Amino acid sequence: MYEKNRRSVVVRRGLEGWIMTYGDMMSLLLTFFILIVSFSTIQESKFDEAVSSLQEAFGVLTSQESVIELNRPVVPERQLAVQSELLPELRRLERSLLIEGLADDIEVETSDEGVAFRISAPFLFPSGEAVLKADTQGLLTQLADFFTHFGYEVQIEGHTDTVPISTPRYPSNWYLSAARAVAVAGVLQRLGVPPERLSATGFGEYRPIADNTTAAGKTKNRRVEIFLKVEAQQINRGGLPLQQIVPIIDPTTPGSGAGSRSKDAG
Repeated sequence: MYEKNRRSVVVRRGLEGWIMTYGDMMSLLLTFFILIVSFSTIQESKFDEAVSSLQEAFGVLTSQESVIELNRPVVPERQLAVQSELLPELRRLERSLLIEGLADDIEVETSDEGVAFRISAPFLFPSGEAVLKADTQGLLTQLADFFTHFGYEVQIEGHTDTVPISTPRYPSNWYLSAARAVAVAGVLQRLGVPPERLSATGFGEYRPIADNTTAAGKTKNRRVEIFLKVEAQQINRGGLPLQQIVPIIDPTTPGSGAGSRSKDAG
């Protein structure tokens, strides 16, 4: 009788299968809510910008700006602020140079690429030398102030006529023109123009702007050109000789009747 009613008892080891699944789900839910809480500490504006950036990257939303403000031009704010001042400042500089009697020693030309200042080499240097004359400090100071006010690249070029030179210091016109360009660049740097914006090149007699068979042409070819490179700047094309601004100068201004400085030969 006893043997007939006895049942076997089976003892299972470990947890039930559903308990393991339930535990995994609770862990995932806990992780999810922790992330939700952590996101709540982020500034709402920054979070919106990050979301908009992701949406734009995947093409979900194109009207919203990304967290990286691509709508700002890659141009220093100072440069943007003074671009509109370039032409008025140039006109004031031209009037100042004319009042000082430098109309025959420097020419100013404008183009879509920038502003060129063409300075007579005899005004800047003694014949066959690359040491600046003492009375050029005022002109170079005005130019340096102008260049410093605008954050553009300044290119300095030295040029000579075809009269050959051969000295221990300057074996050819190339050496002389390069030395003169470097001398002008050095002064502009000392006067405050950042050196990373300056470049100096010598072209010798190989880029003339006048006939080298005449004395007047040779004098015009002996020059230093300083070019302010202004990209995408709307300025008038063509030259503006300083004489064209004579009518706007007050004749009672001291020095307005001063004549041009005398040029040195060579």
